[in-house]
Amino acid sequence: MFQRRIKPSYFERIRGLLWPRAGWRRSSRYFAHRVARLPGTPYSIASGFAIGAAVSFTPFIGFHFVLSALFSFILRANLVASLLGTIVGNPWTFPFIWLWLYHSGLWILGSDPSVQGVHFNMAVLWDFTVEGVSYIGRGLIFGIWNAAEQADLARLWSSIVDIIWPMIVGCIPTVIVIWLLFYFPVYRAVVMYRHKRILRRMKIHEKRALKPVLETAKRTLLQDKASQQDDTK
Repeated sequence: MFQRRIKPSYFERIRGLLWPRAGWRRSSRYFAHRVARLPGTPYSIASGFAIGAAVSFTPFIGFHFVLSALFSFILRANLVASLLGTIVGNPWTFPFIWLWLYHSGLWILGSDPSVQGVHFNMAVLWDFTVEGVSYIGRGLIFGIWNAAEQADLARLWSSIVDIIWPMIVGCIPTVIVIWLLFYFPVYRAVVMYRHKRILRRMKIHEKRALKPVLETAKRTLLQDKASQQDDTK
């Protein structure tokens, strides 16, 4: 039920993640309605979504769902809303988020990228990825022992730590600010959506309640008109 007759291919699924088939505007409206119609109080929904958005601004890739569920339990927020909020972190936003976390962390630590010895950019990320994949490939082909001798794991690990630590420091104030930036607008949007929904339902009930009254009045007018015609005859 509620499934497509023709299942999308793997390529279509990847394309849908990068660019929605229905367009960004329609997808955003559908997503907003989906969040606003979640069961729970406006606080739980807004807090949950803000938690998911804030967790997306952490360098712990792969653990965003777990962290969202944990903080939702602590703050008594809506779990589904927190999972939906992690959509803020996506392939379009992650590069900017990581760069912001790294440079803001260095600013808080009072460090300079040149002093750290690592300039964090997309080229550095690509180098780390290629080196890690090549290490795994050599391990599969020549054996783990030979791969460990060929790859400089100490240098790779130290370089990763030099990047991850400033990102962890930079995410602490960023998470707080992002939570506040998302909580209040989502809270207001949920309250307004539910208020409009109540008014819309009240109008429907009023029409339904007035319908028999109007029909009775119409029948009475027709009867009076018929009786007047009989009297004139």
